[in-house]
Amino acid sequence: MSPVPVENTTPQIDIGSLSLGDTDSQRTPHADKPTCPFPHELKTELDSCPLNVNPSTQEISPTLLRTSLPDRINYLKDFILFRHTDEEILHKVAPLVNDLIPKVVDELYAKLFEFDVTKVIFLQRNEGFDGPLPTKLEDLTLDSPQLIYRKIFMKSWARRVLTSDYSDPAGKTWSYMDKVGIMHTGVKAFRHREGVKPLVVPYRDCALSLGWVQTVLQTAILKLDEGELSMEEKIGAVSAVSKVIWIQNDLFARHYIEE
Repeated sequence: MSPVPVENTTPQIDIGSLSLGDTDSQRTPHADKPTCPFPHELKTELDSCPLNVNPSTQEISPTLLRTSLPDRINYLKDFILFRHTDEEILHKVAPLVNDLIPKVVDELYAKLFEFDVTKVIFLQRNEGFDGPLPTKLEDLTLDSPQLIYRKIFMKSWARRVLTSDYSDPAGKTWSYMDKVGIMHTGVKAFRHREGVKPLVVPYRDCALSLGWVQTVLQTAILKLDEGELSMEEKIGAVSAVSKVIWIQNDLFARHYIEE
């Protein structure tokens, strides 16, 4: 019995007649138009996104990042999008949380007393303090004279974070914050404290302390009454606190870490 012939139903295509543009399926798909990752900051359709969604590449000098504070500040502000609006909302929040700062500082030092590795640092003499200093960890208390001195400095720092002028990358604000980082490494940061035994604090504990302060400040802002600060303003304030704390963190890290 002869086999039944099978009809070939596959359509014949002239491969030579095809070009890459003949069918949509053969075209490389194009990405959708980029959208702004900060839509809540756009009030109208005419507003521009604070983040350039099609950025050109900036040329950054690694050497200047290490040696020039203004260049480093410009880079940090550009990267983290720290803008004038962040400074404005920090200034608006400052009087609303000012009365909470002493409590924040007290709670931070209570936290540092929970661990021997952070508590033992307070047996070192702080720059500028010439009062009595305990020699044993068990004799150190939260109301020891040097702890009171440190709390005064910490309260001043917290208030400056919320009220400073951040506009000039070569200005006093960033110089002060950079010196705050330097002084924890044992290097003399302030002229009036030369000749004093250096204070050395591990970067680990500096960074953890900043993270703790950030959380407490942001929580305090979110708890503010709507009549004092709208939800939109709270979001902006929380973001601004995060940015300035991370910049301060970098101004610690640059003096500890070899880049």
